[in-house]
Amino acid sequence: MALLNLETLLDRLEGWDEEQLALLLQARPDLLHQTPGDLTVLAIRMSSETSLRQHLQRLDADELNLLRALARSAATGAPAPEGQLEASGALESAGLIFDASPAAESASAPNADQLSVPARLPHIIDSLEAQYPQLAAPARDLHTAAEAPGVSAARVENASLSVVSDLLDDVAELLGLLAHMPAATLRTGGVGMRELRRLATRSARWGPTPGTRRGRAAEPGLGGSVGSDASVGEIGWLLELTAACGLIELDDSQAWAPSRLAEQWGDAARAHQHQLLVSGWLIAPRAPMLLRGPHPTTRIAPTLALDRQRGDAAQLRRVLLETAADLAAAAQGDRRPLLYTLELPEDDLPGPDALRGVLVERLRWQRPLLSARVSHLLPWLVREAERLGLFAVGALSAAGESLLRSEARDAAETGGARWHRGLADLAAQLAGALPAQVDTILVQSDLTAVATGSLSASSTAALGDFAQREGHGAVPTFRFSADSLHRGLARGWTASGMLSWLQEHSLTPLPSSLRTQITDASRTWRGVQVGAAGAWLRVTDADQRQALMSHPELSGLGLRVLAEEVLVAEASPAALEQALTAAGFNSSRAPKLEETDAPGSASPSADSSAQHSTAWTLESSPWEHSRITSPHPIDPDAAAVRTAAASLLRAGRAAPSSSNSAVAGDVIGTLRSALAARRTVTLTRVSPQGSTHHLTGVPTGMNAGRVRIRVREDEGEAVVMLHRIAAVEDTAVNDNAAQASGAEENRTASGSMEERHE
Repeated sequence: MALLNLETLLDRLEGWDEEQLALLLQARPDLLHQTPGDLTVLAIRMSSETSLRQHLQRLDADELNLLRALARSAATGAPAPEGQLEASGALESAGLIFDASPAAESASAPNADQLSVPARLPHIIDSLEAQYPQLAAPARDLHTAAEAPGVSAARVENASLSVVSDLLDDVAELLGLLAHMPAATLRTGGVGMRELRRLATRSARWGPTPGTRRGRAAEPGLGGSVGSDASVGEIGWLLELTAACGLIELDDSQAWAPSRLAEQWGDAARAHQHQLLVSGWLIAPRAPMLLRGPHPTTRIAPTLALDRQRGDAAQLRRVLLETAADLAAAAQGDRRPLLYTLELPEDDLPGPDALRGVLVERLRWQRPLLSARVSHLLPWLVREAERLGLFAVGALSAAGESLLRSEARDAAETGGARWHRGLADLAAQLAGALPAQVDTILVQSDLTAVATGSLSASSTAALGDFAQREGHGAVPTFRFSADSLHRGLARGWTASGMLSWLQEHSLTPLPSSLRTQITDASRTWRGVQVGAAGAWLRVTDADQRQALMSHPELSGLGLRVLAEEVLVAEASPAALEQALTAAGFNSSRAPKLEETDAPGSASPSADSSAQHSTAWTLESSPWEHSRITSPHPIDPDAAAVRTAAASLLRAGRAAPSSSNSAVAGDVIGTLRSALAARRTVTLTRVSPQGSTHHLTGVPTGMNAGRVRIRVREDEGEAVVMLHRIAAVEDTAVNDNAAQASGAEENRTASGSMEERHE
């Protein structure tokens, strides 16, 4: 066993043919960004710490164990593992091990004594094991979930459809809240906890129940009690989800409000509504978006803040879903395999055993390093998939299967395009599985109305105008009160319009108490309504109408009586509203009225959804305008790989000067290795004026964009900004004379550092 430096690695690459180079580039696509110009640049990238760490996350447990044993053998001189070389083929194709055996021998079985690995690999593996101790635990190779207990398919389906219905109602409720009071952002960015609490208190779905102090008992799906801190976190997650789908956006005042797409989404069929939510979630470059309220052990970052960007988030969701689909592929009959159990505490962070089951075990075997790196995120990823109905009762739901059934066929596509077929299948499956929406209610004598099923969007909007929703579930209950009826009058309803709508949609006769309450609310309402008619005013009080007509500041608006309660003005609605405010009259802007006096009855029906499912699939995430560096580049196509391999073979090795300049590309990796091994390095620093200085010493720390380097024992440490470092070179400074000759140059360079620590 031996360690390969840059020169010996180049010698090996020069002996490769085009087929071997193509296999290397296919296995490690990061080497093609940007396309290397020659074999020297390729060798530098292959041996860089960044590229090696990235590819280690692609290895399964067998490959990682073999590579770990070979690296330790090369670093310590211990005997190489002879009986574990079955997985060496993939490692050799990826340039992680090299076989120097004669061709006849290597064709049959690799010779462990002839194997070599990149020089930096042993240090990288040691540092990863120190960072993730769970890598030492043995992992089981689970190809199916046959050993897992089963769950009734009907139970999984019912739970999934219930969660989907709740989610769609939650999003509709949030969009309604934001339409009347957008979510303000902090000066530092994002929506803070105080704003989330304000939204929660305005909603019957998440706010505390009247007459109670801590809200109701815990309900499935929320992850906490209604009115509790966890339900406030639920609103934060819904904000993240709707922003990822483009349903909300920042307005001119830097507050989050519904976008134009939100209006179309509200009129779409429920299957297409869900399709858009899943589409946005799949490709969102954001950290797991399920937030929790404040608890003793952590401080939640603001919702919708840019520091929640995570370049590999989409890949993590895809790996999780694909692994679940592979495990559930062997399911037969009316039972589905139980893939996991999830326990998230309401008032604390999840522990190491919050997520258990064959899904976790398979991830640990299939991607041991990746699963160790994101183990703290997996419970939240699973919960998000549950909130979207893709997982339910610990199993993959029919909706999740529909989404993933076609994903393999679109694996060559990128971004949202790879999910087109799966999302279309998902929408088709839900369209037939979700219960049909209804427009009928049961009006009761206690001044409440109970829906007979899942209400349509138009009926929900109408009742939401003049009634207050209560409870949380697919079958809503609405309560009529003086405040809610006054709100409906302010939004353009009349007493006769509300009574007419209720009589048309109620399966029971309207109680006399409700008729009386609506009539009294209309009689006692003292609002002024402004609408678009040039502009028009609706004034219910005769004395107030006379005061408006005779007010001197309103004489230039051209007010005239149109009906008993309606005045028309020649000015625009905005100008009229401004004049009324200046004159001391309270007014409210009304929505556009249709020919009928019941505004809710004119809403488009769900049948107006787009005919093609692709209209409800996002091609790219609305977040992609932000700077995000993904550590997992897109896999290149075969033609690009072949072209690059042929070009590299023709270019060969670069000139020595080009080689030296190219070595500077792995600044971070070289510094990390030198920091761990306490090796001496020479930095090439570029000053703000453009001059270069060389600094030789031992790195002692690196964080926050800076590296601390001990120049000499008697001179303390200098701090260098990473963006000022043009190159890093390992230097074995063992000669005292060499150190003396470089002392003056070090002293000059360290004096120009940004900071100095004695």
